[in-house]
Amino acid sequence: MTEPSVRRAQEADLPALSMLEQQTFRDTFSNVYDPRDLEEFLSTKKNLAAIQDTFNQPGTLYFILSHEGEDAGFLQLNLHRQPDNGTLLPEPVMELEKIYVLPAYFGKGFGKILMDHALKIARDNFVRTLWLGVWENNHRAKAFYQKEGFTPFGEHSFTVGRQTDRDLLLAKVLQGV
Repeated sequence: MTEPSVRRAQEADLPALSMLEQQTFRDTFSNVYDPRDLEEFLSTKKNLAAIQDTFNQPGTLYFILSHEGEDAGFLQLNLHRQPDNGTLLPEPVMELEKIYVLPAYFGKGFGKILMDHALKIARDNFVRTLWLGVWENNHRAKAFYQKEGFTPFGEHSFTVGRQTDRDLLLAKVLQGV
């Protein structure tokens, strides 16, 4: 049995990233959003062209976690991006925009592997503050982030179709930077 590995995504990985984005978002939120709104959101915000646009943004880094030849999860980081709610965090900053693992791999520590990789990238880039947004009712993710040392500092809205939700904004000030 091979250990899971994390690699930086390349242009050739964009179709896999689009699939991972769509599948993990659907798995996580299919019971939250109206099915038509969810499918419209996925087809416009998580399609190959949208992922390619994001992939090509300066400072945006994607990583894919693989296990035994299968893609199991992914990570999206945004270097030097401050929160969109007006808060200015101690710089340099990095947003952990997406960290998702397919449900088949829950309970195997893959989220922790991705988080550790995000922290390594933060250290490599001398990041002082790592921050993220999490849906207020995603209790599993909130517990994970709390265990990882993230604390609340604000909120912002996230809209899918006709539904607007509240995301909590969490930050972790990194030591030794």
